[in-house]
Amino acid sequence: MGGARRNGHVLRDVGFQSFIRESAPEFTVLDALVNLETRQFTYVATLDVLRRRPDLRGLYIAGGGMEGAIAALRELRLAGKVALVVNEITTDSRAALADRYVSMVIATPLADLCRATIGSMVRLARRQTASQRKWFLEPRIYLPEMV
Repeated sequence: MGGARRNGHVLRDVGFQSFIRESAPEFTVLDALVNLETRQFTYVATLDVLRRRPDLRGLYIAGGGMEGAIAALRELRLAGKVALVVNEITTDSRAALADRYVSMVIATPLADLCRATIGSMVRLARRQTASQRKWFLEPRIYLPEMV
């Protein structure tokens, strides 16, 4: 994840670890690494963890820097051997999905997020009560078969 002080990344990490622990209790979940959301740091950290843990079966990049993890998996030719889950559909993540270096992309529904945010801002500017202070958006899931 980008950093332990980034609430969104922490929530993604906690949710993902909870899901793995419930769905696959036989797996050992390693502690999250802080990658500062940089391609180079993520690349080096991914190579390091893959070399230290040859039994590693999956990685989740909860923030930025996914390009580094994709590059490391490509370099080691680990398509289909290590599941890589990333956030946001980009040119790089779409290409890695097609080549099966990425197993799943969890994308933020930006149009929905923008509509909800602007709607709340307009209601507040008109001194109307916002309908909700919090709202939850369903993520868009992309799989290799979809590209």
